[in-house]
Amino acid sequence: MTPEDAAFLIGRPEFRRYLHAAIQGAGLLGQQTMASGADGALLAFLEGRRSLGFDLIALAHRGQEQAVRAQDPLGLTTMQAVLDAALSAKENRLERPHPRTRYDELPAIDADDPDAIGSGDRSGQRRFDPPPGRR
Repeated sequence: MTPEDAAFLIGRPEFRRYLHAAIQGAGLLGQQTMASGADGALLAFLEGRRSLGFDLIALAHRGQEQAVRAQDPLGLTTMQAVLDAALSAKENRLERPHPRTRYDELPAIDADDPDAIGSGDRSGQRRFDPPPGRR
């Protein structure tokens, strides 16, 4: 892969999200097993997966500018770009179930309704008074 190919790929958020899924699957962002309790074959398997994840980061890091690669030989800049793309993905954004109601959007009290909250000497006012400074 040429540096131009890598630069094209790392510039695309879709690729960065794909790379995030790949390195997450390789075990770079999690702890699958304890080193003290696993046998040698399992540790070798897990280390092979992690090694492939680091190789993918290194390939993508070739697409960064020369100045970035000189300052960051480990590819942490690329890893940050991958994590940023994954965190800002549309499917990962938290959606509010409903917008917050503002005090000035609450309905006014009906002055003719004697059972209304705040009726009487406060007729015509909103049901709840906003806190000071929020008018």
